[in-house]
Amino acid sequence: MKFSVTLSDFQSVIARAIPAIPQKSTLPVLEHFHCSVAAGTLTLVATDQELTISASTNILGGNDGSVLIPARKLNEIIKALGTEGSIDISVNANYLTLNTPFGKYSMNGVGADEFPNMPHFPEGVNVNFAQDDIQLIANKTSFAVSKDEYRPAMTGVLFQFRTSEVRTAATDSYRLSRVIIKNEAGDFPSDLDVIIPARTIDLLKKVSSDVRVSVTKTHAQFMFDNTTIITRVIDERFPPYENVIPTDNDKAVSINPKELLSAVKRVAIFTSDASHQIRLRVDKKTITISGSDDDTGSKASETVV
Repeated sequence: MKFSVTLSDFQSVIARAIPAIPQKSTLPVLEHFHCSVAAGTLTLVATDQELTISASTNILGGNDGSVLIPARKLNEIIKALGTEGSIDISVNANYLTLNTPFGKYSMNGVGADEFPNMPHFPEGVNVNFAQDDIQLIANKTSFAVSKDEYRPAMTGVLFQFRTSEVRTAATDSYRLSRVIIKNEAGDFPSDLDVIIPARTIDLLKKVSSDVRVSVTKTHAQFMFDNTTIITRVIDERFPPYENVIPTDNDKAVSINPKELLSAVKRVAIFTSDASHQIRLRVDKKTITISGSDDDTGSKASETVV
């Protein structure tokens, strides 16, 4: 196996795949990229057996083959080489040699046949999302996901497909965020609920194209821009979040969000480190933000018109 690739493209494909490399693993093989070359395309696959990411890029030339490469060591050396120029990589009996115009580096690899197989989706439900819609869902729901491992259903984002729309929701029991995406074509599944882990949702914040989603009873797959993300879905029942959303509220406030956020950030400095609680008082023309810390005696108040 032998191939040449530009350093910028190599850095990009590594950056897309490496989030699936576990920090610590009892299986050393999972700390490697599955690196393969076929038909002029370089593909890196990483997995921790819960999340799998496959990322591809074009190469300048080479011979087909596959090998497992230590992921973090490869990431460190390619980052250190910068983005200018290209690199030649050759593999002989799972021993890798990396050549650049100014240096030569070597490391041991592992046989590719030891890597776990990627899940397949022969009967999955397929849905297409626009880039803006999937980014909106990811950015507006991920902050409200719970980190409580004893409430697994709340450690992900609920997707509720309802023919002409998809409702997404996340909550940690203190905060609740819901985003509704309308589908004018009306070709979404009529009744499908699935919980996607927060870790996967975070990866969708920076997608660079539209996303094709496939869902089975056990896995979800996201395909975009030469990248495939496969994750196990959370097989739990999401809490009935609709019950806490007011349906008969007759009060509404319009305010500049930047001004409100800036005021909240300043007042929050003077609140308790334990609760970080602030109080909002809404009048006809103003909102008063206040907070205090009884332990230190500090307090603050601001009014936004």
